[in-house]
Amino acid sequence: MAVSFQGFRSLVENSPDAISVIDRRGAILYGSASTANIFGYHPAELVGRNCLELIHPEDREHSGRALKDVLARPHSPLQWNARVRHKNGNYRWVESTASNLLFEVEVQAIVVHQRDINARRVAELERKEHAEELARANMRLEEFAYTAAHDLREPLRAISLYTEMLARNTRMEPNSLQIVKFILDGTTRMSTLIDDLLSFASTGVLEPLRFVDLEHILAQTTQNLAVEITESDAMVTHDRLPVVRGNDIHLIRLFQNLISNAVKYRSENEVKIRVTAERRGADWVIRIEDNGLGIAPENQACVFKPFVRLANRDVPGTGLGLAVCKKVVEGMGGTIWVQSELGVGSTFAFTIAAADEGAPL
Repeated sequence: MAVSFQGFRSLVENSPDAISVIDRRGAILYGSASTANIFGYHPAELVGRNCLELIHPEDREHSGRALKDVLARPHSPLQWNARVRHKNGNYRWVESTASNLLFEVEVQAIVVHQRDINARRVAELERKEHAEELARANMRLEEFAYTAAHDLREPLRAISLYTEMLARNTRMEPNSLQIVKFILDGTTRMSTLIDDLLSFASTGVLEPLRFVDLEHILAQTTQNLAVEITESDAMVTHDRLPVVRGNDIHLIRLFQNLISNAVKYRSENEVKIRVTAERRGADWVIRIEDNGLGIAPENQACVFKPFVRLANRDVPGTGLGLAVCKKVVEGMGGTIWVQSELGVGSTFAFTIAAADEGAPL
């Protein structure tokens, strides 16, 4: 069958894409000069060959179906990705866009634009593989945390219990009693660390987001922290808080960590904590402001890293609280940051998606 596309040829000869003209069976009738740059073949080496011969075996069936779809839908370009064999024997990822011009008098064939996307595709696959490996690592970390929590809690409880029994039933000198105190304090700190590690590892696993009223979240939080707030004479105030898209369990953990930190790292002044909300586009910005010790500018960038503790070392803690906050916020699609001045106080702020107006809870 004679093919007339001389007028068409002048339009594609200088295209940076490899442009091929094939018949309805996939036989190559013409290849542009750029074919050599992408596939290593001189155009004359491809004429007469079936284009599917060059497709990677794993991608051949998909590419064949794509060509059938092109035949069935004239004038509707179709795009797909596949690995195509280079003349050197290696395969490269190529983006193909085919147009059925069999009924165009000047062409009477299928025109295929092909673009080398190998670098982009390889990078995408590497990112996907890295993300999958990271997910597997996180799962292993979570499994380890649960195992550690289960296996270590009971021995720690036994150490604490038998040490207390020994102290009650044995006449001890002051030095021995001091050693007993060290043991009990150590087991308490270790138990807290295990609980925090478990919390940190499990935070990344979020249930589907729901509509959550932050008024209820703050009320539950202050109830959970009632003893700490009362003992420190802290004053917690707030603006009207919105309904957002989030996870109520993790939001309580987030508010609880931030408000508890504001109570713990207090200054000599009366503790004042204020929670505010500001609409910003599709999100709300929630701020929790305190008048505590504050954070030096050079330390603010690392406060959300695990096990980082910058303030008063006499205050109990494991350095995982703010790391948990970061995982909670990012798990719900937001960001968290801190603004602080040493000796004046800190404001921890985070973004969270707003609920649609009038949406039922």
